[in-house]
Amino acid sequence: MRGPVRTLVPAAGGQVKCASVRGVRQHVNPFGLAYLEPRARAARYLARSTQPDRVEVELGCADADFSFGLAAAQPGWQVVGLDIREPVIERNSRRAERVGLANLEFAYCNLSTDLDRVFAANCVDRFHLLFPDPWIKPRHRKRRVLTQTLCGVLASQLRPGGELHVATDVFELALEMLAELEDPAAAALGFRNLTGPWRFAQEGPVPLASRREVITRRRGQRVWRMRYVVHKTALVTGTRRRSPDPAT
Repeated sequence: MRGPVRTLVPAAGGQVKCASVRGVRQHVNPFGLAYLEPRARAARYLARSTQPDRVEVELGCADADFSFGLAAAQPGWQVVGLDIREPVIERNSRRAERVGLANLEFAYCNLSTDLDRVFAANCVDRFHLLFPDPWIKPRHRKRRVLTQTLCGVLASQLRPGGELHVATDVFELALEMLAELEDPAAAALGFRNLTGPWRFAQEGPVPLASRREVITRRRGQRVWRMRYVVHKTALVTGTRRRSPDPAT
């Protein structure tokens, strides 16, 4: 089903209003035939001769207000927004160029199939998975993004001590994602809950909020947040800036 994707844009007097971008699919089945063939490319910043000191990635960035805010607040950081909807990526890329954020890039990625093509091992400092699609209908729940397979890819791409920051306003989904991250398989990957086992975090790692979080707070609803760091052995150190094979 197609519908408008709404985003926040500045208006006169410093106010913020909603704008609609019509013709963009709001919900995309990651297991649809058009998306199953891996085709994501390595992040463009990896080709630069000088690499950033810190890399932050928003998974499923949508309107990317969070990514834009982070890139503007931290000009020395590289911020990458990933989304499965290519019209969203094109729109965000034009906006980043228009506002002059050279440390912000956007790229296509189906998190279920080809995130491992975007980053190399040990090169990301923090992943943000903010308000992923809850896929409420029982027959659609297999489309939920946070699985042990994705956890394995995230753990490999995070540097030692890197962080996974997750947030949702759907309690059922929050419990499911918490269970995935507290699973012994995730623990074996090195994930450790910063707040303690089976506990939600009260605050995010940066003083910024996505559009969905702003709306949720205005409604007086709760945000369920998780923060996990990855502990690794010395065997994985020393490969932080290696780029993915450009031939893949």
